[in-house]
Amino acid sequence: MSRRALALAFTFTLTFTAAADELSGADKLRVVYSNQFAWTHEGLPMVTVRVAEGRTEVVIAASNPFGVRVHPDGEGGAELRAGATWTVRVDGGRPGKVRWHVVVGHVLPGDDKLPALLATWRERGFVPRTFEVGSVFGVKGEVLDSRRVLVTVAPPGFASDEASARAESHELGEKYHVETGVHPELAERPRGMVEATDEKGTVIRNDGILWFSPPPNGLLELKDVDKEGGGREARRYFGKLYVTLDGAGKLAVVNAVPEDKLLAGLVPAEMLPSSPVEALKAQAVAARNQLLAKIGTRHLTDPYRLCATQHCQVYAGAGRENERTTSAVTATLGELLVKTDGSLVDTVYSASCGGHTEDNDRAWGGSPDPSLRGLLDGDAATARRLASFAARIDEAGIAAWLKEGTDGASPKPYCARPREAKSNYRWTAKVDPAAVATRAGVGALQSIDVLERGVSGRVTRLKLTGASGVKEAHGELEVRRALGGLKSAMFILEIAREGDVISEIHATGGGHGHGIGMCQVGAVGMAEAGASYRDILKHYYPVSHVKRMY
Repeated sequence: MSRRALALAFTFTLTFTAAADELSGADKLRVVYSNQFAWTHEGLPMVTVRVAEGRTEVVIAASNPFGVRVHPDGEGGAELRAGATWTVRVDGGRPGKVRWHVVVGHVLPGDDKLPALLATWRERGFVPRTFEVGSVFGVKGEVLDSRRVLVTVAPPGFASDEASARAESHELGEKYHVETGVHPELAERPRGMVEATDEKGTVIRNDGILWFSPPPNGLLELKDVDKEGGGREARRYFGKLYVTLDGAGKLAVVNAVPEDKLLAGLVPAEMLPSSPVEALKAQAVAARNQLLAKIGTRHLTDPYRLCATQHCQVYAGAGRENERTTSAVTATLGELLVKTDGSLVDTVYSASCGGHTEDNDRAWGGSPDPSLRGLLDGDAATARRLASFAARIDEAGIAAWLKEGTDGASPKPYCARPREAKSNYRWTAKVDPAAVATRAGVGALQSIDVLERGVSGRVTRLKLTGASGVKEAHGELEVRRALGGLKSAMFILEIAREGDVISEIHATGGGHGHGIGMCQVGAVGMAEAGASYRDILKHYYPVSHVKRMY
């Protein structure tokens, strides 16, 4: 059949549907790049999650024989009901253009400090610009606002690429003693025609984007999705899929999925479904906050708001749900954790805090967050028994702290109580000094010096000295990576030498992960002790409260 005949066939199979959710509209490409929230008919946020990228071809199929519905302009526009399997390609794909800026400060919208901050950078010879990141949405008379205004500069002769921006960011931070970063600006969207062909030979083309909806009571299946550990597999998805162009001008597949369906797939991957109900509810609220707080802060130049990897939150589509975790999501529907000023709490969490959580600014830099303060992970009786460690675990006390919980003394911190706590609460590891030296690029390793610890005893600054140089690691994650990926930065080292060179390193440590915010094993321990999910969230995120928003 000729292309013209196919076009005619397409014309006669068009139907028109009533406007659906708020993700419908005339300019779909503009909508998918925006930070605006979309809502379903049921009043739930619609989240767009990238599930594949960098492809020259993708295959989308229906989960039942009724076929896939194709929407060139999204729901509310033209609809093609044809085959059950569609192969999608890009014709004439061209990459987008991104400009990079150095971030030299940030304030809240309307902050009267902004004019002075701009004036300071003008006096230093720069031309500052402002960008707004984050999002704001209102529902039932309530407004949640996570926006920040970034102040950026682009020095004369500055090259618009990420590597140069990061190098300039470091130089400006060192020179002016300020916290810096980088910010991407989409200067030009990628372009190209997206073309889909079904198994019957029907062809549909659209400029930049095509939408696919599942058949009634069905799911969409995407072939050959990359797995986190390597390899590919077919995955099924609730909601809709749209295929558009990524920054390189290749195909990106994005799942537009209602928040409750997304969380139903996420929560069992974050916490064992066999965990106590109240711990699962706490995890559901924390995961919901993470979803909404990240909107407008990541993937700012991409046609989606989140990705399905660890960079945002690992999401493997439909079929991973569990009845107990889905019930926890449903029981807390629309509930968010907010600060006293009404803003969203950044509900970060880690597997095990090792008995003491950490201050966000000490571990990661940036401004102190009153909802992310380091604290002893225990009840009042535990705090009395461990009073010497309650405020801070310093260099002198870290060895004693790491012996805590190994002698059977009670009451224990919450994260030392559950059966599954042992392997993460306290641990030992052997570190390869040659590998440490190679990663640091300092030559044969001669000394390792802890320069700073946070309130939980986590190492936040480490110096590695070798025969040919010195390297410092800043922040808990960089410290862990410098030593080969330790479970936690809460550790002490035992070092053996052969002459001036380190020959063996043995680490004794506590906890698993960064230790900021909610301790997941600790949440289980609290729930087993009778705490409600609201009690759990209040413990790990001070000066906050649960609020039902929708």
